[in-house]
This record gives sequence, C-alpha cells and structure tokens, in this order.
Amino acid sequence: MPKEEGVLVELTSLIRHTWRHRPGNEIPGLILDTFDNLRFETKDKRRPVMVSKQKTPYGWYLVFNLPPGISFKQCKAKENFFSDAVKGFVNMTWNGQLHMEIQTSELPNYVEYAWDSGKYEHMELPIPIGCSQKGLEVFDLCDSPHLLVGGQTGWGKTMFLHCLANALIPRAWVCISDPKRLDFRYLGRYILLARDDEEAQGLLKALLKEYGRRIALLEQADVSVTKIQEYDSTLPYIVAIFDEVAQISKESMEMLTKLAQLARAVGIHLVAATQRPDVSVIPGQCRDLFEARMCFKVGSEISSRVILGEECSKAAWLPAVKGRAIFRFGGEFKEVQTMCLSKEQRKKIAFPERGWEFEQTTKRLFPR
Repeated sequence: MPKEEGVLVELTSLIRHTWRHRPGNEIPGLILDTFDNLRFETKDKRRPVMVSKQKTPYGWYLVFNLPPGISFKQCKAKENFFSDAVKGFVNMTWNGQLHMEIQTSELPNYVEYAWDSGKYEHMELPIPIGCSQKGLEVFDLCDSPHLLVGGQTGWGKTMFLHCLANALIPRAWVCISDPKRLDFRYLGRYILLARDDEEAQGLLKALLKEYGRRIALLEQADVSVTKIQEYDSTLPYIVAIFDEVAQISKESMEMLTKLAQLARAVGIHLVAATQRPDVSVIPGQCRDLFEARMCFKVGSEISSRVILGEECSKAAWLPAVKGRAIFRFGGEFKEVQTMCLSKEQRKKIAFPERGWEFEQTTKRLFPR
C-alpha cells in the first residue's frame, strides 16, 4: 500500500471513530463498530452505510444500505452480536434496505394481568402479548390465524395461556384441551374443557364438523364472501387452545393439522403449546401452519429455532425471568414480559355463563 494511501486510511478511520463515539452517537457507533469487527466489507472495501438514524423513546431506529456482496441474511445471522454490543434487543428487517430496531430500555420483571379489550375494537380477536420496551403489545389472532407457544416448564407458558383465554372469552367461544385437568378448571362455566386425549379427539371431530357446517353456509352466501368477516351473520369466532400437544395422539395431531390448514376462513383459530418443541411432537407440516410464534426460555438454540424459525436462537439466551418470551410474527421479533394472572384474580373472574358441555359437541358445535 502506498504511503499516501495508508495515511488516508488511518485518517478516515480516525474520523469515523471520532464521530461514532461523540456523546449521543454511542449506540449507532457500537453498531458500526460491530459491522467492522465482523468484517462486513466487500472486496472493493465497501461497507454497510447508515443512511438514517432516529432516537426513539425506547432506543434507536437505524437504516442501512448494503453494498452488493453483503446480504440481509448474512446480517440477520449475526443479530445476536449486535444485541450483545448495545446490551439490548435488536431486530432486523428488510425492505430494500436493512432496518434495525434497537431497544435498550429495561423490561419489567413482573406485569400484573390488566386487560380492557374495549380499547381494541378495530381488532377481531385482540390478545395481550406482553410488555416490550414500547409498552403493551397487542396482537390480532385473526391476522395469523394460529399461534404456537413453546418453552420449558416453569418459565410462563401456561400462565400466558391463562391470560390469553381470559382475554378471548368476551370475543369468542373458547375450547381448552387441558391434559393436566386442573389448570383451567376455574373457567369451566365459561369454556368447553377437554380433560384427556379421548375428549380432545371428540373436540377436534366436533370442530371439523363445525368447519363443514360453516363452509357450507359460506358457499351458499354471495359469491363475494370468502371468509367469516364478510358473512352477514353472527357466527362466533372459535379459539381452541391445546395446552400440551405432546400429550395428544397421532390421530388427534392429524385432525389438528387438517384444522390448521382449512379453518381460518370460517373463524376457527388454534393455539398449540408444548414443553418439548421438537419435530417428533409437532411435525414440520403442522408447525409451518402456525405463523405467529411465542417462545419462553428453552434449553438450547435448536429448541429456540424449532419454535421461532431457523434464524432465531434468541429464546435460548433469555434472562432467567419468569414470563420473559420472544414473540414472532412474520419477520418481526419482539422480546416481551408477559402478564401474570394471579390466583386471587382468578377467584374474581366473572363472565356470562355459556352453559354448554362437552357431550353436546358430538352432535353440533355452537348452534347459531
């Protein structure tokens, strides 16, 4: 390298270092340092260029142009390095440019259940996902339309299902398969409860029968009707929650997969939860139908990727905080602290009683 070129490189490096570490530029500077240390540089010495930076109440929002030869996939694979550098949560998305959302404020370690669905009338089936650095995150289950929940025992998976069920009861008919038999017993007057695999099979058969009834109604409606939201009637949404899908039989899993494939248009939505997020429990054919994912702390990066997708091992490195989880929908990931519905709160729960029993579902589920 000629002496003059070497001096120019050193000067450029000094200017870059001085800008990066000015007061107020610390986080963008750490991100640029990480790009350099990971050697994101093309053969002709081109690097990712930051074209926009914005300070937010919870951190930063940065936008980068990537030079030819450096892909978004390469950057996404190194997401954990950027999170470690800023000591926060980093989520990367692609829209012709690399968008990097950085959250550096701390999450609470406990959030008491508090929910008012009336604030979300613009959503069909709003559910509280938990609190991120931005505040309460609310997701419309109809957008997914199914949700897969994973995580080791004791880190908040079942508690999240309690909160989800209570949030949905005012908006939908809720069915829960509870192989432990005791967890959701307090909701027995308001939901349909299946307590073992035989009853879970009966529930799934009834849901498939109800799917057939509803699809026939939509076929008889105007040709412009392609989903329940366009049907001029009061067909209720149905949400079926399976607390531990590892406990259901192969036959039940086949019916669950069929429902996941077909039932969205008629307003039947599924939530499947498991402690053991491996292929033997939830086959890939079924798992791929659950676009929305929630993963609490797991023991390995492989388990995290089974639930959240091949590119995300974040759930394996969550802090040891009960209720802490990673939520994924589409290409977006969020770290959240989920709500806790205490036993004292459960004792005070009061919804209009539905008065329907499991045996009724073998004939006809939820008559109009």
